Amino acid sequence: MSERLEDGHGPETPIGDTVVHSFTRGYAEWLAVTAERVGDAVLRTDELVAVDAGSAHLFFNQAVLLRPVPQVHAVDLAASIVGFFGARPGGTYSVFSPWPVPELPGLTVDGHPPLMLRAPGGEAPAPPAGLTIREIVDADGVAAYERVVVDGFPLDTLQPCERGCAFSSTSHEVDGVRIFVGEVDGRAVSGAMSIASMGVNHVELVATLPDARGHGYGEAVTWAATLAAPEVPAVLIASDLGRPVYERMGYLALDRWTFLFGER
Repeated sequence: MSERLEDGHGPETPIGDTVVHSFTRGYAEWLAVTAERVGDAVLRTDELVAVDAGSAHLFFNQAVLLRPVPQVHAVDLAASIVGFFGARPGGTYSVFSPWPVPELPGLTVDGHPPLMLRAPGGEAPAPPAGLTIREIVDADGVAAYERVVVDGFPLDTLQPCERGCAFSSTSHEVDGVRIFVGEVDGRAVSGAMSIASMGVNHVELVATLPDARGHGYGEAVTWAATLAAPEVPAVLIASDLGRPVYERMGYLALDRWTFLFGER
């Protein structure tokens, strides 16, 4: 038997082979573990991890591809994704792929967000005057962060925001997860999450309330999440709108992922 040639994408590829591989696997594992804690549906295969909260927003019904999709497997892979989400009621669902994908029947490409990397270490600048950053340690704090995310993006299909519409009250208790909110006069106005897993720090779900933008609050909480695990690289999926902020913080764009969605 010929020796297996490492391509960086297989189930036997060791964690740490590449930053992108570590980030992808850590991202998928965080989705799965978080979903399993609250009894949401989870699908794990060698090709993908998918979770379905039955949410009205696609951020919480999501699949992450773990390896490139050969054209010959595209129809079968698409059928497994569509079938998984179609088995339950809920809103639109999303699929992230670190690579370009062939046509996947039933799924629509909706963008190519940049994947960004920041080297370990460094120091955050002082937060803006009047902003206090605190780490979430209880269910009330999760609810405050939840409102920032729902109203700050905004996630229109989850409005008006009700407690539990996006996050479990124990979201902050998942291994590796730290959540930070920025407060002005006791009101949460910005927030960000850090997920330290598999040798990288995944910065996720950065948001600022519309009436609090333009003051540097979002960047300040992003610094808190970025340096939550300063010994490892920080990685995030940005938007083109947010990319200049991250570049100012020292993040570099590595590549562009593929974002798809499907309707039930």
